[in-house]
Amino acid sequence: MASIVWSDMGTSATLAPSTGGRLGYGRLFGLNAFWFAGGAHWQPISISLLPVGAMLVSAHSPELVVGRATAAGGIFAMLVPILAGSLSDRTSSRWGRRRPWMVVGTILNVIGLGLLAFAGSPAMVVAAYVFVQASNNAASAAYAGVIPDVVPAAERGRASGLLGTMNQLGTVVGVGLVGVVLAELGSNRRGLVAGYGVIVVILLVSLVITIRAVHEAPSNFRTQRTMARTAPSATALIAAIALLVTVVAVLTVLVFSLGTVAWAVGGVAVVAGVVAVGTGLRVPAFRTFLAPFAEHDFLWVFLTRFLTTLGIWSVLPFVAFYFEDVVHVHNSGAASAIWLLAVIGGAILPSIIGGQLSDRLGRRKPFVYLSSGIQAAVVSVLVFGLITSLPLMYVLGIVYGVGYGMYYAVDWALACDVLPDSEHAAGKDMGLWHVSFTLPQALAPAVLAGVLYYFNHAGHTVFGVATGHNLGFRLVFGGAALWFILGTVLVSQIRGVR
Repeated sequence: MASIVWSDMGTSATLAPSTGGRLGYGRLFGLNAFWFAGGAHWQPISISLLPVGAMLVSAHSPELVVGRATAAGGIFAMLVPILAGSLSDRTSSRWGRRRPWMVVGTILNVIGLGLLAFAGSPAMVVAAYVFVQASNNAASAAYAGVIPDVVPAAERGRASGLLGTMNQLGTVVGVGLVGVVLAELGSNRRGLVAGYGVIVVILLVSLVITIRAVHEAPSNFRTQRTMARTAPSATALIAAIALLVTVVAVLTVLVFSLGTVAWAVGGVAVVAGVVAVGTGLRVPAFRTFLAPFAEHDFLWVFLTRFLTTLGIWSVLPFVAFYFEDVVHVHNSGAASAIWLLAVIGGAILPSIIGGQLSDRLGRRKPFVYLSSGIQAAVVSVLVFGLITSLPLMYVLGIVYGVGYGMYYAVDWALACDVLPDSEHAAGKDMGLWHVSFTLPQALAPAVLAGVLYYFNHAGHTVFGVATGHNLGFRLVFGGAALWFILGTVLVSQIRGVR
């Protein structure tokens, strides 16, 4: 294998603003339209459609199906953004470097949504969800490089706030329409298919708007061969094989019902994973790839976002089950959709105002402190109160949304402010940073679905405490409050951002 150094000299793909002045809101809205699709895509799936699909194929343990699906999909949600983001930095095409990835990834995403809508078994639900995660993250990782490409540093708070707003508005529209569909057709196969159809339409329309707004010139990246073509080193080969074995073993456990054999396959995954990491760290190219983590501020922004996202995803996948088991509503899919609308209703103004205010004040940290504190407080109420009042649940959703929106108002700006090499490696580094968003989405449901199922069902005793009586919700949501608090505390470690 040739040893290649990618050179960005002479590229024509740099996306500078079309004028030397301030970007207009029309251009920013166009650039952020695909984030609208992101909100309309993932939130309705996570909070309504995936749980409903799981209930259709597994009446007795839908939580475990959701956990398996999100964990399996999370593997690709971690790996694909890094790979696709890096490759988009170096893509040569007449349409630029980001847009081809966005278009092809979205087409595959639509196919995956069709598979997910008609999945008739737990294994099919998991496999289809994996396909959706891989394709969507390929498009999103390339898209993540657009704002660092286009938006000047002085306007990133405004762009980040608008990004958050578009994402929340997309969630309002997507969740609202899916909620109406489920309310009219029911939490059944017809409602599921129609709900996924709504998402497909929004995804395609938003893609067209953003593709037209991203003024990419044809890209022509050149590579420079610095060494003669040689075989890959033994260390690199071992690391690649071990990583492949890890991924295959984990997917096998999550997709198929293996019974006791799952422990053996899981053991193989652990051993192979240790080998992959140990040998990978000895490969110079891999160490260079992970170099941004050596930058103090990049590392702490990554960790704070990881913990905050872990808190969010300790709650969102299980809200439908909370409505089913604690609030005892008849249509949990529709109720959870309305709850998320309440969250987004509370999030929209903080997203708009927070981003612009952070630019004006030159500060990002206070917004993170306040947002995490609000979210931790609301989750604590759900933990200690086990709320059964539907109106009160919606009020709490609005309050939770204030903190949620305030965080996303400055989230992207924080990352852009600490990129080690925003000119030449924005796509790769934003893809690497994006793992702080995708990894918790895999870890939280994968680990917590089993915890929720085990501790919610009576008949066990753990450390002298009897399970049942919704103990699982207390543990899972209590953990979410802890992650929010830790994420807030660690923001103070970021030195280069006030």
